[in-house]
Amino acid sequence: MAIEEMSILINAILCVLSFVLAVISVITVILTLKQNGKMIRISNAQISEMRKEHELSLQPVLSFSNPVFFIEKPRLFYSPPESEYSIQSRFGFEIEIKNLSSAVAVYIICSGTIKANDETYDSCSKQINILAGSPEKLHFMFLEQKRGEVFSSLREENTNKLLQCEVEVVFRNTTGGAFRMKKHYIVNPKEETIGEIKKWHSIVASAEVEYKEELNRLRASHGKDHVLFCKLREEINKKEENENRININCAELDKFFVYESISIDEYTKVKGQKSFPTFIGFNQKECIANQDPL
Repeated sequence: MAIEEMSILINAILCVLSFVLAVISVITVILTLKQNGKMIRISNAQISEMRKEHELSLQPVLSFSNPVFFIEKPRLFYSPPESEYSIQSRFGFEIEIKNLSSAVAVYIICSGTIKANDETYDSCSKQINILAGSPEKLHFMFLEQKRGEVFSSLREENTNKLLQCEVEVVFRNTTGGAFRMKKHYIVNPKEETIGEIKKWHSIVASAEVEYKEELNRLRASHGKDHVLFCKLREEINKKEENENRININCAELDKFFVYESISIDEYTKVKGQKSFPTFIGFNQKECIANQDPL
């Protein structure tokens, strides 16, 4: 009997020891996995840092210069899809962009925006495949949604409400890095141009009333009354024979300057949000402005 009790006790002790050994093994595995996970995270962080350092090793330095906002004299325009005729001025913004560094910038997406009072107007974007030494001239055109809003902003006496222009570029380098650059400018016309701006504003603002009958006849013709179109176009052109365009220099707003590195995903997202002009070919119906009225 004593031998059986001793055997049971030994088996119990062995079971307890086996259980303790199993617990120790589980704890050891857990600690090992945590340690391995920590080492992997540290290694990944080091690899990411090395990758980032490699991506930024060739960082292009872009610079803007010679910003100019311009207004074209009022003209008669025809939009075939809507059969819409309007008398208005076109607005645009021009600026030069140059790469100051030896690192090449590639796939540069350039876009322009103007803010007139509470209205914001975006232009079509432009892509430059490679920007090395020679500067590129960017040309942005804007479609005014509210008639006269841009003219009103240009005539503002309150400097806080003057027209503002923004240029944004996102670009990449040859080692996989991506960057964003933004600059803001304020458009402040000189005193000698204010008179001409007021005159053109008056022409645009009164056009719908002054030429109401002619415009309605053109809209009803759906682009077929070439004689009336040419006659009205010439009449509007005679209202301003001295200047075809007014150029206004812009002053930089330093507090809004942005230059930063971004992820490739963010670069792709920004590019996907932009609109680019599309070439539709030469086999289109001739513009009625070029057709012989006779």
